[in-house]
Amino acid sequence: MKRDAQTLLDRPRPWTAWRPAPALAAGLVVLAILAIYADTALSIVAIWIRSETYAHGFLVVPICLWLAWRKREQLAQIPAAPWWPGAAIVAGLGAVWLVASTADVLGVKQFALAFIIIAAIITVVGTRVARVLVFPLAFLLFAVPAGEIFVPTLIDWTADFTVTALRASGVPIYREANHFIIPSGAWSVVDACSGIRYLIASVMVGTIYAALAYRSARRRAMFIVASILVPIVANWLRAYMIVMIGHLSNNRLAVGVDHLIYGWVFFGVVMLLLFWVGSFWQEPQSPPVVADALRAPDAAHAAPSRAVYAAAVAAVVAAGVWHPIAAGLAQPSATPTVPVLSSIAGAGGWTASTGGVTSWRPYYKGFATDLHQTFRDGNREVGLYIAYYRHQEKGRELITSGNLLTARDDWNWKLVAEGREPIEWSGRSVEAQRAELLGAMRLDVVPLYWVDGRMTSNAYVAKALHAWSRLTGRGDDAALVVIYAPMRAPVDDSRDVLQRFARAMSPAIDRALQRARENGK
Repeated sequence: MKRDAQTLLDRPRPWTAWRPAPALAAGLVVLAILAIYADTALSIVAIWIRSETYAHGFLVVPICLWLAWRKREQLAQIPAAPWWPGAAIVAGLGAVWLVASTADVLGVKQFALAFIIIAAIITVVGTRVARVLVFPLAFLLFAVPAGEIFVPTLIDWTADFTVTALRASGVPIYREANHFIIPSGAWSVVDACSGIRYLIASVMVGTIYAALAYRSARRRAMFIVASILVPIVANWLRAYMIVMIGHLSNNRLAVGVDHLIYGWVFFGVVMLLLFWVGSFWQEPQSPPVVADALRAPDAAHAAPSRAVYAAAVAAVVAAGVWHPIAAGLAQPSATPTVPVLSSIAGAGGWTASTGGVTSWRPYYKGFATDLHQTFRDGNREVGLYIAYYRHQEKGRELITSGNLLTARDDWNWKLVAEGREPIEWSGRSVEAQRAELLGAMRLDVVPLYWVDGRMTSNAYVAKALHAWSRLTGRGDDAALVVIYAPMRAPVDDSRDVLQRFARAMSPAIDRALQRARENGK
């Protein structure tokens, strides 16, 4: 009996019997892809460094490795074999990266890189191993600094709940967009109030907890959904409580640094409650089976090392073919020209005027040239602003998160309402965004994007048109076109004025933009 026990103890642990070739090949593939896409990888790290919201990114890779290490006993029993269709998936994801790079959509580029790495690893080790590593591989996506796109929606939800809760509490309130006034003072729901930091932290920690505490996919999914919903609702309550504390204390509390302290303390308590409730449904991990735990991998089904390394080379080639194409498309023209925007003559009863409607200008940067004109028809006036872009690059692009109708820190002009409404432009209907700005006067504003001769108000469509124009060799010329008018009673009067102006003047505006584009050829 002692001899048999000693024999069992002397036998190698299964993870030490696992061949190193798959792990080494996967590691080399990841390093090679990071080297090929170094600019995109460095953009991710740069955001980790400068943004506290995404500083957790430095922990993602170590956590992924730790989650994989926990599976070593199970991995030892599964032979690694290349999954060759994965190389085609890597190539497809590389094409997605190319399109995103052409359109300069940084978030999509970063996600594409993360998925390329995941697909390349699966190509090398195979689908059987990937099924065991599904959580570590999926967790890698937390390295991508994403979530800013949800900030405006989260702000709106927080403002809606706060205002509703204040009214239900008997507090008189006047609201304009995300700014509101109560008897004790004025409040604004800004980016820091969106709760995006709470949400990202909750989902990341909740995912780790779900991976460790549960075995069934259903319970894991339910807890992850809870880790999304709970911080959103908690942030609504946090915002309401802070305003109420400030109101009841005559603005002596919850208006300075303690504003943030109260928020994080409240969030910490809520997350502890979430994990405490989740612990009631915790599932014990499957006990190890001695017979299986001491069995070495099935060598008969394990791929030879040369096949594993061949798959690694195929994945790197599939990933690397797109970067030189992107570099070629990004090369500027040998003789760049500055576009010329000529003044536009009036039409359809509208005449150009030397006066200005207002001093307001859209908060857009990096344009090659711009044009501002005022047109009058009787006693009504409309402003026209065009910002023309050419040879777009980082910091000099039409559609980016920093380009807004009004700057977030501009207290002279505030965006107080938004909506959508069709507008006739050059004989066709365009679904346009409408915005109401409040400052020295109230303005009715319609912003549009002109890309490759087409007009749209959708930023995503404009990005797609931009990418297609560059991929087909038609250049990257684009423009912001904004028409605006003072709002008078009734409100519908200004909308009718802008409709009439667009119907009469849009052909002339399109011709001016086309002439500016042609002088660059």
